[in-house]
Amino acid sequence: MNFIDAGVVAREDLAPGYFILRLGGCEALAGALPGQFVMVRGDWGRDPLLPRAISLLEARPDGMAAILVKTVGRGTALLSRATAGARLRVLGPLGTAFPAPDAARQDLLIAGGSGVPPVYLQAARAAAAGRADRVEVFLGGRTAQDLPYATGLERLGVSLHLTTDDGSRGQRGLVTAALERRLDEVGGRPRLMACGPDPMLHAVARIARLRELPCLVSLEAAMACGLGACLGCAVPARSRPFVYVCQDGPVFDAAEVYQ
Repeated sequence: MNFIDAGVVAREDLAPGYFILRLGGCEALAGALPGQFVMVRGDWGRDPLLPRAISLLEARPDGMAAILVKTVGRGTALLSRATAGARLRVLGPLGTAFPAPDAARQDLLIAGGSGVPPVYLQAARAAAAGRADRVEVFLGGRTAQDLPYATGLERLGVSLHLTTDDGSRGQRGLVTAALERRLDEVGGRPRLMACGPDPMLHAVARIARLRELPCLVSLEAAMACGLGACLGCAVPARSRPFVYVCQDGPVFDAAEVYQ
């Protein structure tokens, strides 16, 4: 964990409400793993007071890092105004991560909307290890505009399944329906790894439970500190009353957090 004074090198608008900030000076994030996140705060005074928790999209040895942000509130709206040269205070890398790719296993990665960063980073990890053929990615959204960074996933050379609720891109329907169809085809016991909206994660966890498949989920939660001090990101768990997304997660065994 490191406190970093990062500089915005470039900004990339993906679709209305979605953008990428590419950051320099982040050598301390080079060892970050898929699923880990950072706490980010701009120079915006006291309102809002707290930083925002954002998953890492990229973390390179040369000090370049990237975050994908969806504008949902005041903090992310202020981040959306950042341009090249802006300074951001970054704390990280924080949290747990997805397991390393395994040559003996097939991994099915599922993302919904802004949940794409840990899934992208995991797919990139597999591709870098020469295991792109052992990974399939399922990316779903309400419309084509809610499939952020699909082009980045395509460049990795992994098998990519796109779905939209309205059929504006890819298959029409829920991403979990596409996942189930593919599971019927591949057989065996692939690992599922997912990040996205809570209803989607619930559905993925249920599919894994019914099919007796290993499943890991990366939870999204509002956080004040990212360090386990404020206890604001508590979620009910099977093994104890609560776990904390920032300290115990964000990556959990699905059976631990979804009954």
